[in-house]
Amino acid sequence: MSKTQWEKIISCEELTRVKRKRVKEFIVKKERKIALPELVEEGWVEYKTYKDDKFIGVKKEKKIDELFEDKIWVMLYSMGFKYMNSDRNFHMSYDPKSENLTQQIDVFAADDECVLVIECKASSSIRDGVFKKNIEAFNAQISGLRKEVNKYFPKRKVKFIWTTHNYKISKSDLEKLERGGIAFWDDSKVEYYCELVKHLGSAAKYQLLGNIFAKQTIKNMDNKIPAIRGKMGNHTYYSFSIEPEKLLKIGYVLHRSDANNDMMPTYQRIIKKSRLTSVRKFIDQDKGYFPNSIVINIDSKRPLVFDRADKQVDDTISTLGILHLPKEYKSAYIIDGQHRLYGYSDSQYSKTNSIPVVAFENLAKEEQIKLFMEINENQKAVSKNLRNTLNADTQWNSSKLKERRNALQLRVAQKLGEDCTSALYGRVIIGEDQSTPFRCVTIECIRSAINAGSFLSKYSNNNKLEKRGSFDLDDNDSTFMLLYSYIQSCLEYLKDNLYEEWQRCKNEKGILVINNGIGGIIRAINSITEHLIKNNEINPLKDKPLAMAENAQYYLDSIIRYYENISDEERDIIIKTYGGNAPIYACRCLEKAINNEHTEFEPEGLHKYWEDHSREYNNDSIMMIKEIEKSIKYILKREISNLPEHNWATAIPKPVYTQAKKSIGEIQYYNGEEADFWDVITLKDCKSIIQYGRNWSTLFESHFTLNSQAKISGGKKAKTEWFTTIDKLQRNVGKSTFSVKKDEYHLLCEIYEKFVQQENIDYPKSS
Repeated sequence: MSKTQWEKIISCEELTRVKRKRVKEFIVKKERKIALPELVEEGWVEYKTYKDDKFIGVKKEKKIDELFEDKIWVMLYSMGFKYMNSDRNFHMSYDPKSENLTQQIDVFAADDECVLVIECKASSSIRDGVFKKNIEAFNAQISGLRKEVNKYFPKRKVKFIWTTHNYKISKSDLEKLERGGIAFWDDSKVEYYCELVKHLGSAAKYQLLGNIFAKQTIKNMDNKIPAIRGKMGNHTYYSFSIEPEKLLKIGYVLHRSDANNDMMPTYQRIIKKSRLTSVRKFIDQDKGYFPNSIVINIDSKRPLVFDRADKQVDDTISTLGILHLPKEYKSAYIIDGQHRLYGYSDSQYSKTNSIPVVAFENLAKEEQIKLFMEINENQKAVSKNLRNTLNADTQWNSSKLKERRNALQLRVAQKLGEDCTSALYGRVIIGEDQSTPFRCVTIECIRSAINAGSFLSKYSNNNKLEKRGSFDLDDNDSTFMLLYSYIQSCLEYLKDNLYEEWQRCKNEKGILVINNGIGGIIRAINSITEHLIKNNEINPLKDKPLAMAENAQYYLDSIIRYYENISDEERDIIIKTYGGNAPIYACRCLEKAINNEHTEFEPEGLHKYWEDHSREYNNDSIMMIKEIEKSIKYILKREISNLPEHNWATAIPKPVYTQAKKSIGEIQYYNGEEADFWDVITLKDCKSIIQYGRNWSTLFESHFTLNSQAKISGGKKAKTEWFTTIDKLQRNVGKSTFSVKKDEYHLLCEIYEKFVQQENIDYPKSS
């Protein structure tokens, strides 16, 4: 690298000056006013005038690639890297024989321990990335670039990073990066680090370094700590106090986020800035301290070195000595106390205070999560989504086979959201991620859809096999790879052929990547799979997932055509249907679409479902319910009016009467209209009146017993249960998402015939 290029690596105050430019979304400059027309043609916009009237300030929005590079640069600056490139024109030589052979470097960041060389690729919209040649060229240059770095930054770790924005990178490209030792950051990792640096400041660098240099040695670290060694159950633990700065270097918090999806277990909540700020204030301004210990797990391939002290306390099972902490990045996982630890980052007391620590050695991941859950049991409630995420880990090797299959379903759901090659990448809410219009599919939705199908075996609570799963290989790891690959391939095919619809957000009336849509699609994929197995077209226990997915495409094409031609009315129904039945409705719509084109495809229950959900009975039901209600109220009014002295207290339940009088008063108050008692009561009220006191036996049994229920047992309660059905229908039949079932319609017809068509109900002519 030439001296001129070396001068582009800046530090100290120069970094702050460049940072001010990098954080802006616009390029700004001062130009002569006379040049404004030409500047406008080039995309510049005037935003400032000067007193002399000869100059103006102009600005132009940065291009997406520059914005992305600046974002990475500012993130690393905020983490405290001391040396960085000043602009986008920094080049490094990769051939020691010729300084003319250079590579432009997007972001260069170095400190006293490491150097990061980063290549950035950005797109203004989500698209597939094809980087085969770029990565191969970058791989070929790495050896030369590393030597060039070592000339100016000797004795430092060097890491090359490939980072993308709005690109979906292929598996083959990921493999090329991995073979070349190049770290990959997608949007999720970048957003995670950007969010983390907002909360942690420069201490966020330790999380980053822990990721990219995991288990690599930290040079010049004093790792000897006075400690007490003890036993807790079957676990060895160490109790000691340590300067926060030391623990920050080796510590790592396993946040449940996409950035950490390849590390298990990942169970911690993201650090909260508000809480961290209060902790820092408590430490710095109030000179506070924390008497309770931070709990960590030291992950070490070899047993920890513990030098037993010469003098020990008699009659105790604890041992005094010197503990040798691992001199490695990401070797101490913070189980509890992340805010207390990171509160010391950038604090004047990070080197002079010490904090109490309880350190376990090589706890299994299930034990770590269990300990985390027990510690937090009486603190902030763990959300269902995070609990599902944890269950994917804690139940993976459970002795209960039912729990193992549950963990498998959850792991498939997580992988669909976390795998950057997945059709659902970034669309699934993982852990404590916040729901957004774009990321709104829950783990539970996917788990429930998989569980509803026949992919996996079903077990009782005592491990008895109840039903063999078509994809179940009796082992979670191998079954996971088979099932995940198959479902992902089917989803990928749908995404590729419905790309615009797939990219629509929840607030854009998208119907594919929402809970109802994905829940329905996965259920429909299961139905397709059952049909293919039944016809001997696939054998999941022998065939490759991709080959099976290709067979499924024949039926998936019908789903594609359904969504391409879906009406606005049907779209609204899928969106507005709520509860557990919503994904089932979406699935049945897809199954019906396939059946319309391929009559041989008829999943169990499809015909019966559409008998009950076609909404073909709704209009007739609305008309009949209106007439039925009118007749029922007329009978009640007639019979009660004929009672001696018309005693309301003995004929009408007080709650019904009180509520009716209140409703009458509100009608009179707000509308200025007169209302009658019988106008304001509901069908539910009518049922209460009929059952009240001796009304049933003396007045109403013959009137309100249906012919089909004349001989049923259970008295008035059983014989008036049809009121509950008709009341539910009356409240829901007008909704676009509700459908009167066939048996409900037949019951309505019987009621209508009895109360409207029978000759003995004679309305006054005025009614």
